[in-house]
Amino acid sequence: MGSSSDKAVSAPGGKLLRGWIVGCAVAACLLVTTQLLEMPWRSALRGYDNTFNYLWLRSAMVDGDWDFRNDLAACNTLEPEFRASALALAPTPAGRIPNKYGTGWAVLTLPFYLVADGITAAGRALGWWTWPRDGFNPVYQTCIQIGHVALALLALWLAAKAIAAWLGDRTWVPLAVLAVWAASPLLYYQTANIGMAHGAAFFAVALCAYALVRARDGARWWWLLAGAGWGLAVTTRFQLGVFGLLAAWYWWDQLRQGGRIAGPVGWFAAGAAPLLALQLWAWHVVYGRWLVFSYGGEGESFHWTRPELFNALCSPWHGLFYWHPLLLVAALGLLAWAWRARGLAAVWVAVLGLTLYINAAWWCWWFASAFGGRAWDAALLALMAGFAWLLQRAGRRGRAFLLVLAGIAALWNFYLITLYRTAAIPRNEPVTWGQMIEAAGKLGDAAHF
Repeated sequence: MGSSSDKAVSAPGGKLLRGWIVGCAVAACLLVTTQLLEMPWRSALRGYDNTFNYLWLRSAMVDGDWDFRNDLAACNTLEPEFRASALALAPTPAGRIPNKYGTGWAVLTLPFYLVADGITAAGRALGWWTWPRDGFNPVYQTCIQIGHVALALLALWLAAKAIAAWLGDRTWVPLAVLAVWAASPLLYYQTANIGMAHGAAFFAVALCAYALVRARDGARWWWLLAGAGWGLAVTTRFQLGVFGLLAAWYWWDQLRQGGRIAGPVGWFAAGAAPLLALQLWAWHVVYGRWLVFSYGGEGESFHWTRPELFNALCSPWHGLFYWHPLLLVAALGLLAWAWRARGLAAVWVAVLGLTLYINAAWWCWWFASAFGGRAWDAALLALMAGFAWLLQRAGRRGRAFLLVLAGIAALWNFYLITLYRTAAIPRNEPVTWGQMIEAAGKLGDAAHF
């Protein structure tokens, strides 16, 4: 680790890293700024998924009842036809409008809501504005947007720290994390569309992964934090329960080395318990039952015996590798790392396999109006590790090729985001590479975010 060859790559690596940081920062700032500039016309939290994620928080803070009728009537986050369809949802046995989404995003957003509420109240008291403390005005939108961007930065830092510990060398890890991030759906969902659950899901799993790394030192508080990260992940997107395999591997590894796991398991459970209990209570209030398959309540099903495995990865209809080709390279790196190292890398392969199966088995395997493979959110942490493994083991020419490929992929991804945001390409239909290229000619007419 301290060899002359390592020192030889550290300088150019540092220059490249600074360049990637600047490039990613510019792209992120452009996406965040354009989203905030829309606020006089459209809410920065607009969208069906975004609205129902937010209603858990807004209803609790404004009404304290989790009866979403009045929240939907007052919201500025839905077009009239979507508001009407939401209000027309069949009531639950408890007489409430159903909410199939988890409470995790709302929990993560609570601090930013409280800041916005305080600013709104102060502005009203000082006569600066007459905006109500309704959870929807521009102060709330701005604070929540900025807060989630800060969480995205923290998530990337946590991811880099965890991956460096897994690989035992941090030299190329930050660059790999940024490269995969910039070439993946996260660039969009952690900047321009933070109201959906995907950025929060990545943060929760990155927190869990980092805390598990630190927990190996034996401090119980890290096990508690790891459990909280996992509980947050599960209540943000229920299918992220499969990431509990990571904790199970650490427990098994501790047993294998002669340690005890009763304490770690207990502290992990204690960290997750409040978040899981909140979700159960929310279901009880809204559905009248403690445990609910909320997606099934709205007629959405999983075809467990007929998963669309190939399409989920390779279809023009939001296939992960089709829309984000660099992630195929990163996945090959993950497989190579698992072949060489086994252990935790093999667990990550298993987690990705389960993620693929779950995503492909859902009736809507393309995930509706999605920017690329949005359903992979938290699993991208493993692909960051796979790409870092490749960078660390490639020779000078191989590394140069990978980095050039990553740069092209990042520019392509930003281009696709521009097409997607301006509706120059369909959002809920297959889009081929040819159509993506041809859509450049539509940008002038389509530039109305």
